[in-house]
Amino acid sequence: MQLEGTSRRALLKRLAGTAASAALPVGQNPPPESHHSSAPVTKQEAAPHQYRCFDPEEVRTLDALGETIIPSDEHSPGAKAAGVSEYLDILIADAAPDTKSLWKQGIAAANELAANSFGEPYADCSPERQVAILSELAGSEDPHGTMQERFFHALKRATIDGYYTSRIGIHQDLQYQGNEAMRDFPGCQHTEAS
Repeated sequence: MQLEGTSRRALLKRLAGTAASAALPVGQNPPPESHHSSAPVTKQEAAPHQYRCFDPEEVRTLDALGETIIPSDEHSPGAKAAGVSEYLDILIADAAPDTKSLWKQGIAAANELAANSFGEPYADCSPERQVAILSELAGSEDPHGTMQERFFHALKRATIDGYYTSRIGIHQDLQYQGNEAMRDFPGCQHTEAS
């Protein structure tokens, strides 16, 4: 059945609209969620990270240690801006007790070395002094060596992992733009040495 000049589809749309409006009480508008807005949809800010493993002073030291390993430069922000201490907190909060102990002892060792050498916590030392302290912590970088060497080895690896899995590390430092379709594949571009 078709009304003169009206398609079946248009008629069904009209009937559905009438049925929907009849379901609303008289004088009441539909809820605001059902209205289309021309305003852009924006993502809400994420809630600030709640540290579960490290206290504020330890976080300050971790931020400074991370920034010594991957500092800010003209190319991109460093480890602190990338939120590496948050990554470390998430990683260590659920780790085995001996791993937590290694991190707590390592942070304390960095502050102790700074206090003994320069009379202030690691985070308050100048960048040059921080490098000197970190070099002392590193020793021979033996993952099976002293507590300090094991801590430095774990810190360096986790800082790099945290940084290069962050938005800053991926998009700003590595300048990764996402997967892109290539029209042509150029193949290997190097030439053989003669």
